[in-house]
Amino acid sequence: MNRVKNGIKIFSAFLMLGCIISAQAQDTSQKPVFSPTETTYDFGTIGETDGYAEHIFNFKNAGDAPLVINRIQASCGCTKPEWTQQPVEPGKDGVIIITFNPRGRIGNFHKTATVYTNEENGYKRHKLTITGVVVEKPSDPHVFFADTIGGIGITEKDLVYKSILPSATNRDILYIKNYHPETVYFTWENIPGYIFVKSPDSLKADWPGEVSVIIDGTKTAEKRGRIKDALKWTVKNREGKILGSENITVTGNYVDDFSKLSPLQNVNSPHLEIKNPQLLFDNIKGKFLGFGGTAVREFLLTNTGKSDLTLHSVGSDDHRIHLPKLAGKIIKAGESLAVKATVKAKEVDTEAINTDIYVVCNDPKGPVRMVKVTVQKAK
Repeated sequence: MNRVKNGIKIFSAFLMLGCIISAQAQDTSQKPVFSPTETTYDFGTIGETDGYAEHIFNFKNAGDAPLVINRIQASCGCTKPEWTQQPVEPGKDGVIIITFNPRGRIGNFHKTATVYTNEENGYKRHKLTITGVVVEKPSDPHVFFADTIGGIGITEKDLVYKSILPSATNRDILYIKNYHPETVYFTWENIPGYIFVKSPDSLKADWPGEVSVIIDGTKTAEKRGRIKDALKWTVKNREGKILGSENITVTGNYVDDFSKLSPLQNVNSPHLEIKNPQLLFDNIKGKFLGFGGTAVREFLLTNTGKSDLTLHSVGSDDHRIHLPKLAGKIIKAGESLAVKATVKAKEVDTEAINTDIYVVCNDPKGPVRMVKVTVQKAK
């Protein structure tokens, strides 16, 4: 009888031990899992006086037990972490905010924040990293921002280069400033192979910047005359929404390379003289209610040199001054060419027009000449 009782006790003990082991196994099978969407963030360039920079690291509890962040230890006093304090249930999300103070820390930075959770009885840890470079915020240039494109101040939209030499590099600078309360991003299109645009990819809020537009004369061997290119500049926000898009025009007089001419070639070269280099269109009237009337003025191009004069272009930047197409026209030595300029009354405003006609040719002593044009409409 005692043996039976003892057997029952032993069986009961084994049964209880099995339940305990089973319960422990069940408890240990449920555990939290810290799963961040990213572990590294690059701030890029930060201005030292721009104030605190912060980034939100999002994470999910990918386990099947509540996740608790016990503490977060930053590697530097300049880096401050904040996080979701309450337990994060399985499948739910939480955040960790890392704030960095750039003041007094010019140069590259690499900071870490170690996250301690309740995983593996509190022994599990994760590392989040922030990087970037701190620079001195550039000072505003003492310039006047005459125009804006998508909320970006710009000194000008039309760049004009005097003479583009085939053996030279020609540069101009546009000063810009971001008037938006957030960072904006830039893209450029329609840039020909002989033009190089050195532009920032983005510009922080209230930051000034520079855009260099460079014409490489060594890549323009086939181009002659006055040429205008339109470079499309687009401003976007962080989400890719277009804030503004306009053309920056680049106009230049592309001339021949006269540096290799011998003294004899210079003596025998063509030479352009212009008779009547000032054209006055005054008191222009239309035929019917101010429309349909035209006025014509003439100037004379004479080759007083000893060889053929080639006209690379004869034109005006003002579309209201109509001229014949003379690119490639040759004027023999001692000969002249009369050029007619036409103005249409319907295209003229009440205000006067003051512009120029540019004559680009192969005269080494004066490859670019100008004819002054003044237009006054009758009141």
